[in-house]
Amino acid sequence: MHSQRCERNQGLRKTILYISGLRIFPSTTGSQVRTAGIAAALARLGHRVLVYSLAGRQGDYRLDKGLFAALKSPFRTDVIDTDLSEETNLGLGYGVLQAVGRRLDYPRVWQHRLMARGFIPRRLKAHLLDADIVLCDMAWCPPIPGPWRSKPWLLVSHNLDFRLLEQGTPRQRRFAGWMRSVESAAPANYQDILACAEEDHDFFRQHDASRQLLLPVVRCGVDPRAYATPPGTRERLRAELGLIDADTLLVFSGSGFGPNLEALAALRAFARTEAGFLAQSRIHILVLGSVSATAWREGAISATGRVPDVAPYFAAADAGLNPITRGSGANVKLFEYLAARLPVISTKFGVRGTQLEPEADFLLLDVETPRGALERFVTQRTREQWRAHAEEVWLRHRSTCDIGELVRDAIGRLPQFAA
Repeated sequence: MHSQRCERNQGLRKTILYISGLRIFPSTTGSQVRTAGIAAALARLGHRVLVYSLAGRQGDYRLDKGLFAALKSPFRTDVIDTDLSEETNLGLGYGVLQAVGRRLDYPRVWQHRLMARGFIPRRLKAHLLDADIVLCDMAWCPPIPGPWRSKPWLLVSHNLDFRLLEQGTPRQRRFAGWMRSVESAAPANYQDILACAEEDHDFFRQHDASRQLLLPVVRCGVDPRAYATPPGTRERLRAELGLIDADTLLVFSGSGFGPNLEALAALRAFARTEAGFLAQSRIHILVLGSVSATAWREGAISATGRVPDVAPYFAAADAGLNPITRGSGANVKLFEYLAARLPVISTKFGVRGTQLEPEADFLLLDVETPRGALERFVTQRTREQWRAHAEEVWLRHRSTCDIGELVRDAIGRLPQFAA
């Protein structure tokens, strides 16, 4: 408690407005985990933080609970923690546009254009007037014209979105050039940018004509406290999954994002081809989160669908799988594995944006022949030895994985927080 009080008393207290496109809490995707982690870290540092989300989730607009309530009171407020709350706009305008855009596989171009022209809810305007600093979550949230433009506006980058669009569906690829121009102009439109990895840092630096931006890197770290579980969690959940102590459980966590879906397809194919090996080695693969819309089981591989909390599943697991081969930015799942003290089995691409080294920090996974890495995992060390190894890896890399430390270091460099 004493260390927490010391943390909260650092620096000057600011009123921070953090604008997001979609409701953040509770977090169900890697992007939301990072946004929530940054917001919570700022609050723990003593700032008053309001996350303003322009649209809710599908369940927020259900006919039996959301539609008529939205017409009467078109917003919801959630108190997350001391000095941290989230207000979600439930007005039908943004909600319908969000739903239609997703149904048509249309990127959030509409959101960017509305905000850039000042078409925003009245309550957001009031919050903008009250804020000392405005954070924009990803380039889809541009600075909003109005009297608040004289305040510091900072972009929180999660990746380079134009690279994701380039790798997306044909409709998404149509907007990659437009998004590249938006992100190229970002250094001129914001007072500074919090990058998530060297890739976006270098891109923004290349387009920073003023050479005045500091561009601190806030990697896709997580709050390690979120992955602590009560005693007995591992045993209880493994029993629910039908596992005994001799079984090895590997977890693959992710959202319904293209690279995750491709990795899932490859894992399912591997589980079918190597069913005998997996059964003999007593290896089970658990697919966790919205990367699978429903729960299912196919031999040694099974899926949970969306879950309210990943921490108990991490506690039940023996290692984290990261078979990703494309994308942009960094994988939040990797930082979650580390914070949960899970050994990591990953492709080289999967650890981009980190300082992790193969062998010393993780087992290198070849997606063409994944069996080799899994065989090494079950034979190279005992479970206790792997747990000790995972603890060593976390301690070695904590400064680049703990979102609280990353945010504290970043804002300590930014004059907007000192003025």
